[in-house]
Amino acid sequence: MQLQHATLPLYDLPEARMQTDALWQGLADSFRKAGLDNVPEALFRGEDVYQKNVFLGQVCGYPLTHEFSGRFQVIATPVYQTPYFTGPEYRSVIAVHRNCEWEILVDAEGSRAVVNSKNSHSGYNILRSMVTPMTTERPFFHEVLVSDGHRKSLAHIANKVADVAAIDALTWSLLERYAPEDLENVRILEISPPAPAPAFVTDIGSSDEKLDLFRKALQIACEEPELKKVSEQLFLESVEILQEDAYECILEMEIESIEDL
Repeated sequence: MQLQHATLPLYDLPEARMQTDALWQGLADSFRKAGLDNVPEALFRGEDVYQKNVFLGQVCGYPLTHEFSGRFQVIATPVYQTPYFTGPEYRSVIAVHRNCEWEILVDAEGSRAVVNSKNSHSGYNILRSMVTPMTTERPFFHEVLVSDGHRKSLAHIANKVADVAAIDALTWSLLERYAPEDLENVRILEISPPAPAPAFVTDIGSSDEKLDLFRKALQIACEEPELKKVSEQLFLESVEILQEDAYECILEMEIESIEDL
């Protein structure tokens, strides 16, 4: 049996690592009680995390429908208790400098955007979708930088290296709680349309029975009083089981958008 890994990299802030590790310990205990085998003892953190055998991970909907299509099975979609979530749907906040005088996104035409990655829904795909109706013959933005992370995008804006970015709204909420200094010189201009939140996944090939065990264990864990104290610190409220095609709306946004920012 090959060693499997558990990873929750998307919202793994260093300032909240203790809470994330405690969350995993609670989830792992629930998985073992449900009868799942080879549950990892601790979270794996590393550059090549998705090149490993994944027992449980969390993946953004854009790579899930692109480079990871056929690589993972969706177990469930988390529900986070923040102002930017509606059930299992999340949003991005459009961030600008605190002193920026813009009132709406169209005011950003001709400015410098920064994205965390072109393989991100919350940082790239949704921003592209939002500016598509405003784009004419020339690109909407004068320049598009790639920062390699939402926090780095916010730093670009705070330092006036860039003017606007789409930031995963859960990342924003976690920074408000654990690293408010990151947000001192930025503000929210707009809120994006919703999409399914990054999914909890496992390697492709799991039986229906195993997926059912995963789902029941996650649901039970989210209701366990002691674990709830931990999960609430990370805004995690519950999980929902969505239709198999739920993430196709992300593909539809891409199809209906301009080819590139």
